[in-house]
This record gives sequence, C-alpha cells and structure tokens, in this order.
Amino acid sequence: MEELHRLGLIRGELLFLDSMLHMYPPLLEATLTAALEHHDGQSGRLVLVYGDCSARMLDLVRRFRVGRVNVINCAQLLVGRDRYRLLMREGAFLVLPEWARRWEHLMSSELGLTRGVARELMGENRVVLVYLDTGLVPAPEQELAEFSSYTGLPWRVEAVTLDSMLAALLEAEAGARIEPDGQEMR
Repeated sequence: MEELHRLGLIRGELLFLDSMLHMYPPLLEATLTAALEHHDGQSGRLVLVYGDCSARMLDLVRRFRVGRVNVINCAQLLVGRDRYRLLMREGAFLVLPEWARRWEHLMSSELGLTRGVARELMGENRVVLVYLDTGLVPAPEQELAEFSSYTGLPWRVEAVTLDSMLAALLEAEAGARIEPDGQEMR
C-alpha cells in the first residue's frame, strides 16, 4: 500500500495496525473499533484493508459506514480471487513478505507448534510454501529454506504485482462513497 501511495495511485492517509493482532481476533476487533471511533465524524472516506480477520468485520463496516476490500485475507488481496483459488487447490501455504521473516516466532511462540507438530500438521493440510514476492523487498531465501525445513514442505517464490491490490482498494473506496439511497458516505 505504501508503494501504491508513493506512486500516487491511491490517496489519503495510511494507518497501519500491528499485523500480530491477527493472532488475536478479539483484540484486533477492539483495536480496529477504537481506531474507527477515533476517526468517526472526521471528514473523508475510510477503507478497511482487512479480510475476514475477525468475526464482526462486516458489523464494523456497517457501524462506521466505511469501505472494505472484498477479499478473505491479505494473500487474496495480493494475488486476486482466481489465482488464490488455484493456489488453495494446489495445497499452497501462502507466505507474505512481512510474515516470512517472522515465521519461526509465529510457528513456535504464537501457535506453539514444535518442528514435529508443524511437519505433521502442515503435511496433512498443505503441499508447498509459496512466497508471494511483490518485488519491493528481496525474497528472504534463507528464512524460506529454514521454514521449509521446519515444516517439511518445499518452497517456491511466486512473483505478484500490485494490480489486484490496487483494484481492490479502488473498488472499496468507490463503495465507501455512495450508500444505497444515493447519499454520500464518509
């Protein structure tokens, strides 16, 4: 998003929350609610760039009359719906740039998965680790090799553009502008 903003393809202020909040959906929801309450009543339009990250995400959209990207998660935001479906059918475990460097903390500390449990669980549910390479940062090959060793899954890098993300952001922004009765939304 920062790159799209830098290029002038999206406008406005970008506000980021700690991505680790995804590990605690109720805390994510409370933090999002507080951020939306803070911005409530201010001029401008708000777009949530979150998928189905908490149980009441749609309630937040309705309550605060904001736009939201039409994706189930960040990986789908990057690759688009069709490619996402193909990757899921393939049994891919999608690795985002930010999380690739923290895989060990996520697997062992946050999820409590030892190497053996991770291998068993991942082996039952996934076939390959796929790093989604935006080209904005170098692919962390050493971390991916270590993640592969930990899970027992092979890995590969798949180049992605920011086109799907841009389209989803612009669609969400457009959706935040007009309500069904034709009145402008904030």
